[in-house]
Amino acid sequence: MANKQFNNRIVVSKPYLVTRNQALRLSPSNFTQFMKTSTVYGVIIDMPMAPTVITTLACYVNGAANLYFSNGTDYSGAAQRYPGVVQAARVLVNNAARYATDETRVNTLELPNTRDHLVYILTTNGIHRVTINPLPNQQTPELRALLVLYQRVMGELHNAQMKDKKAGIDPSTLLVPNINK
Repeated sequence: MANKQFNNRIVVSKPYLVTRNQALRLSPSNFTQFMKTSTVYGVIIDMPMAPTVITTLACYVNGAANLYFSNGTDYSGAAQRYPGVVQAARVLVNNAARYATDETRVNTLELPNTRDHLVYILTTNGIHRVTINPLPNQQTPELRALLVLYQRVMGELHNAQMKDKKAGIDPSTLLVPNINK
């Protein structure tokens, strides 16, 4: 199956762009107590989920993991309630250093316009980007390992959402309202 471009760029809301930019520009000084051996402090993954939706997963070395949706909503704060989210996010961030090479360093932070996932690795020395084709068996073994790591975080966040729902925690109280309605 070809990885063709979408017919049109995905329309994103202003709140999404603001939140995504804040996630990508968060200062490493917020995480110095968690950075013992690595210069990596965050991993931000932009994932087209459908021709009209982009989901951004933001994970940091302290275990925080949040989801931002192109319509302006989000799911955040799960790491405060669920240790599995913290563990998965930390494993992802701690293993991301191997992908931050001179060749992957970038100055632009564009959104995906194909079904490829754009993985931004935040380091004290700048931002790096790795592109991953999410289709089965379309990655090198090294990139497949990275894909599996962030899929684990997504799974933990999904479990957290289900537990929140079962506990009667209203997801709408955790979401940024969609101002485009």
